Amino acid sequence: MSNASNLKIIAIDGPAGSGKSTAARRLAQALAFTYLNTGAMYRAAALLAQEGGFDLADEKKVAEVARSMRFDYSEREGRQRFVVNGMDRTEELFTAALTAQLKPVVNNHLVREALVEKMRTAALNISAHGAKGVVLEGRDIGTVVFPDAFIKFYIHASLDARTARRAAELKAKGELVDFDGLRKQIQYRDDTDKAREVGALIQAADAIDVDSTELSEEAVLGRLLVDVQKRMPSC
Repeated sequence: MSNASNLKIIAIDGPAGSGKSTAARRLAQALAFTYLNTGAMYRAAALLAQEGGFDLADEKKVAEVARSMRFDYSEREGRQRFVVNGMDRTEELFTAALTAQLKPVVNNHLVREALVEKMRTAALNISAHGAKGVVLEGRDIGTVVFPDAFIKFYIHASLDARTARRAAELKAKGELVDFDGLRKQIQYRDDTDKAREVGALIQAADAIDVDSTELSEEAVLGRLLVDVQKRMPSC
């Protein structure tokens, strides 16, 4: 059990490029909740395993790293920071090079078991220290991590819309974009996420469905706020 029944936990799941990370961050800001980027934990485990000289395909070794690492959230200048074993490793966690190496770590069921417990602990600790509530986003937050979350959303969008969004992000960074190639990459990630034996991308039966294909970031936020306020009028 996740023991979230007495906490205000908002779970947001969805495929890559659906806008769930932005939605989670903005929703947390609007509600004065705390936003937890759960994907950073997988990145931290991969980074530490690499630094330890371990093959990321070695399930047991990487899982040991994941279990033993200390992972904490902090904030600086309004931005969430990720502290790994006492050091701020935020910038290193989101490099393209590390992203390319994540697959065996994310699909490692032993790592996922260890990190699910760390996610629950992080949310419980933050709530225990006075936070109004916590917003988490990922692939299995509402189905595995916090199945008894206060409210769940499943945000999705068409493949073309998600590809266009990702292409715009890459172009803004000055990178050349092959739209068809990028589309295939996102489709492959969708297929992989849905086929995982542990923590597969599945819409929870009680999750509120949000199709963001034709919605702006502001419109998505507005939609989420309406549903949250129905269940929590004081917000």
